[in-house]
Amino acid sequence: MIRLLTLSGILILLLSCQDQPTGQIETWWVNSAKVECIGVGPVNCLQISKEEELDRKDWELFYSTIEGFDYEPGFIYRLGVEIEEKEEPSPADASSKRYKLLKILSKEMDPALQITNIWKVIEVGEIKDPKGFKNGETLTFEFNASGKTYFGNMGCNTVRGQIKENDGETLILGPGASTKMACPDMSVENAISKALIDTRKYKIENRELHLMNEADEILMKLLAVD
Repeated sequence: MIRLLTLSGILILLLSCQDQPTGQIETWWVNSAKVECIGVGPVNCLQISKEEELDRKDWELFYSTIEGFDYEPGFIYRLGVEIEEKEEPSPADASSKRYKLLKILSKEMDPALQITNIWKVIEVGEIKDPKGFKNGETLTFEFNASGKTYFGNMGCNTVRGQIKENDGETLILGPGASTKMACPDMSVENAISKALIDTRKYKIENRELHLMNEADEILMKLLAVD
């Protein structure tokens, strides 16, 4: 019976005509954005996963560097990496291992980043072109896929929360923290709040963002500001 080779096995075959690596070979996923982390001081770290299949919820912070890897944000990478012990003593705040890029196995644009933008609300439920109660201005929402946050104006109050899941199609928003002002008419706010809670999917077409429930029903329509 023919067995499927693991990516590590494939990588070794690809390198068979070159100088053989002397260290341990691993295959890593690298996420599309760096995140703030604490080393000696505040720095930005790569996010990596050593799982065979990509799990977007299972990233770990990588505090070192990968020699020969020219990272470009916005893309999800699959890398072949060689890991060696450093011969010379390492400073207390540095890794004792050296990481070297062997091969970029894949590089694909991250579809989850498409939601990152400022959007104005053009429809929620049966309400079209809702406005802010205090100033009569268009309501806007800002989604930040890299930071996994959202912030917006619901008509009376503002809300800020976490993006729990986002893979370019699935979208689940955490419960947001909002200001507590009471307005005579809360119909717009209640409609937006319910739409955010019920959102499970999204799609972007012709600069419009559609937030949808599990049944693909459109809960809220937004238009890209820029």
